[in-house]
Amino acid sequence: MTRIIHRHSLFLLFIASGSASSFKLRPFAPRNGSLTTLDESKGCGSGRQKRLDRREKRNLKKKQEYECRRKKWEERYGSLKALQSTFKSGPRNLSPEQTRRLYHSLLPRSLLGLYEMGLMNPEELAPLAYKARIAAKQYARSRCVWTARFATTIFDQYRNLRDKKRFGASSMTWEEIYQKYEAQIVREECLKQNEKEKEKRLRRNEEDFTMRVYLRILERSCETNQAFDRLFLKEPEDTSDYLVGIASQLESDVRSILLGPKDNAKVMQRQRQLIKQKRRANAKEEKRKRRKINRKKKVRRQELMELVRCDRDNQNYP
Repeated sequence: MTRIIHRHSLFLLFIASGSASSFKLRPFAPRNGSLTTLDESKGCGSGRQKRLDRREKRNLKKKQEYECRRKKWEERYGSLKALQSTFKSGPRNLSPEQTRRLYHSLLPRSLLGLYEMGLMNPEELAPLAYKARIAAKQYARSRCVWTARFATTIFDQYRNLRDKKRFGASSMTWEEIYQKYEAQIVREECLKQNEKEKEKRLRRNEEDFTMRVYLRILERSCETNQAFDRLFLKEPEDTSDYLVGIASQLESDVRSILLGPKDNAKVMQRQRQLIKQKRRANAKEEKRKRRKINRKKKVRRQELMELVRCDRDNQNYP
C-alpha cells in the first residue's frame, strides 16, 4: 500500500514539474496512407482552389484578349463604314463583273483558314465571318454603277417578299441565320435516323451540335451563289493588282489582329511549308511532263528508224 502511494506521489510531482509538456500527442496515421489529417486535407483543398483560381484567371485573360482583338478586327472589316475607312470609298463606276470579283476578294476565307489550321474555334469565328460577309456585300454594291445597285435592290425586295412575306433589309439577322442552319442540320439528321433517336442524340451531343451550326455558318460565309457567278463571271479570273492587294491585306490583318505572336509564328511556318510542298509538287509535275514528252520523242524516233530500215530493205531487194 505504501509503495502504491509513493508511486502516485512521484507521478503527481512529475506532472507538476512540467516535464510532461515536452510530450505531444500525434495524430493517428494508418500504414496504408488512405486517410489524411485535418491539416493536410485543408492544405490539399487550398492548393486545389489555388489551381482553379489560376485557371479561371488565365481563361478570363484569354477572353479579354480575344474581345480586344475582335473589336479591333470589327473596326477594320466588320461593317460598311469600317471597309470604307480601310479601303476608301472609291468611285461608284464598277461594272457588275468587277463588283462580283471585288465581292469575292472581300469574303472571309482567311477566317476559315484559321479554323482549318486548328488555331481558333468555329464559335469564335462564325460571328466575325457573318459580319464580314454582310460588310463585303454592302461595300461591293456601294462601288457599283447606279443601275446595278437599283437592280440588286429590286431583286432583294422580291426575295424578301417571296421568302419572308415582307419588305425589309436584304440581309438576314444572326438569329435568322442560326435558326436556318440549325433547321438544315436537323433535317439532315432526320434523313439518317428516326425522330426519337435524333432527339436523343441531339440532347446528348448538344455542344457538338452547336459547333456544327457555327461551322456551317462559317463555311457558308465563304461561299457564293453559283448562278450569279456563272451570269457575271464569264471571263477567266481577274488577277489585277487592286484585288490581289485587298486579299493579301485581309490575310495579313487577320493574322496580326486575331492571333497572338505564337499562333502567328505557327501560321507563317505552316505557310512556308505549304509553299515548299507546292514547289515540290510543281517540280514533280514538270519532271513528269518532261518524261512523258521524252518518251513520246523516243517512240517517234524508233518509228522513224524502223521506217528508214524498211526503206533500205526494199531498195536492196532485187
